[in-house]
Amino acid sequence: MGEGNKRKKVSFDFYQVWKIHNDQEQIFDFDDWCELMNTYKEEVNDRNIGYNGDIIRCNKIYVTSEDKNPLTILHFLRMRRGTVPAVANLKLPDLDDVKLKSDEYIAEDVSALFDSTNYVLMLQKNIFSLSVKALQQYVNYFWNENKSDDEKEEIEFRPILRKDSYKRIKKTNKINSFSFKTANLVKPKQSKFKSSIQNVIDSIKGYDGISVEVKISTTRSKTSVLNAKEVHDSVKEIVDNKDLFKKAVVVSGDGGHSEPIELLKEKLSCVREYTIPMKAFLNPEVVEQDMIATYSPNYNTNYKKIVDENLSTN
Repeated sequence: MGEGNKRKKVSFDFYQVWKIHNDQEQIFDFDDWCELMNTYKEEVNDRNIGYNGDIIRCNKIYVTSEDKNPLTILHFLRMRRGTVPAVANLKLPDLDDVKLKSDEYIAEDVSALFDSTNYVLMLQKNIFSLSVKALQQYVNYFWNENKSDDEKEEIEFRPILRKDSYKRIKKTNKINSFSFKTANLVKPKQSKFKSSIQNVIDSIKGYDGISVEVKISTTRSKTSVLNAKEVHDSVKEIVDNKDLFKKAVVVSGDGGHSEPIELLKEKLSCVREYTIPMKAFLNPEVVEQDMIATYSPNYNTNYKKIVDENLSTN
């Protein structure tokens, strides 16, 4: 990697697309929405809508590998109309405005991949761009445009949850922290648990509390870890009593870095790394080609196989 480049890690989450109408729900072929946009909203300006003072747009939609395992690729933009970053000089204390024309904006983007064989959306995460909630609002705006109230349908992106979280936690040896949150315990469970969870639950009796959230962590020392057996015993009891818990997270240090593993509702995701020239944006075409190579069964990585294995959790 040259001095003029930097490495950037990018996360991708996986969702299954659903449609709700009159309290009835079914899996939705998102290609229908893509076809609508390409047919009736061909001009990019027709795809612009306001969102929290900014402008958002589906920038492009195209199909790749049409002959074998086709996938639909989408690119979304968020264009800032409000406050934008300033320009600074290494030798001067003053800040300057970014010089933009009247029709130019600072833009943040995300790319997405849709697989019509399992109705799965692979979505790039960018905290400065569009959240899943914002994208859903955008999609529903155009899907329901010009429809009467009784015709409107809600398109929803539902996260795909991992099935192997418990197995992954059982394999952890170096545990940096363990946290959990109980559901409402209207009647504190008397001796329900054999692990230290019982001590925590007993501790709220004097407060007349009905729920508790706790985090047990180590010092900042790399050699400091929690008692793995005690954590594993507690995790096993949480798995056996899922209705009594809202959340449980184990942070593993086995890989040389902190890796949070959410026991109850861990979203399926993957992380990719890219080389970006300094003072340049991450090229969406690079991201999209990598998404295709990562997900598609046409390549060795074939993340689709992992996705399909976890779909039944929903």
